[in-house]
Amino acid sequence: MANLSLKVFALGELYTNCYVVYDNEKHAFIIDAPSPSREIVDFIDKEKLNIEFIALTHGHFDHISALADLPFPFYVHKEDAQLMKNSDLNGSTFFNASITIEKEPASFLEENKPLVFGSSKIEIFHTPGHTPGSVCIKIGKWLFSGDTLFFGSVGRTDVPLGSYDSLIKSIKTKLLVLPKDTVIYPGHGEASTIEEEIASNHFLK
Repeated sequence: MANLSLKVFALGELYTNCYVVYDNEKHAFIIDAPSPSREIVDFIDKEKLNIEFIALTHGHFDHISALADLPFPFYVHKEDAQLMKNSDLNGSTFFNASITIEKEPASFLEENKPLVFGSSKIEIFHTPGHTPGSVCIKIGKWLFSGDTLFFGSVGRTDVPLGSYDSLIKSIKTKLLVLPKDTVIYPGHGEASTIEEEIASNHFLK
């Protein structure tokens, strides 16, 4: 982790977090793609980063809306591919918008099929609940939890295809078993740790 850096952007009306992970050799990847994209693009240009791909934690509109502006291949779990092309399922209709993504993913994210980034392994955890294809992305001690797990809270399931039982099962069986010093970077809000969530997240008692 010593050679990895992290830049965080909170963008759009829902203050959706976008993360840029990069190494000393300027190789980088992006986690989630909220709009507006200008800050992301300006940072990439300023740091002269070589973006290898975008990994999506799930297919809701506020996490995918900048894909059309960012000329990089992207990955999403196959269970959320349907959300990308359906404004009702991806939630944009409820915000008086119609956001759909027509370009196809370069590949699908799969559990037990890690990605390689430089000398690091990127682990993928399929964590259905908020959406059927929600994933959490782990590199070193950093866990990017999307809208599955937040500081003191969990993802909403009163959304199309959401399931509270699946969400809680995903968190308890796949995330809370990680090392306690794992740092959680969620899709919205501030960072936390696995230890903190075990101790104080009342949704997980």
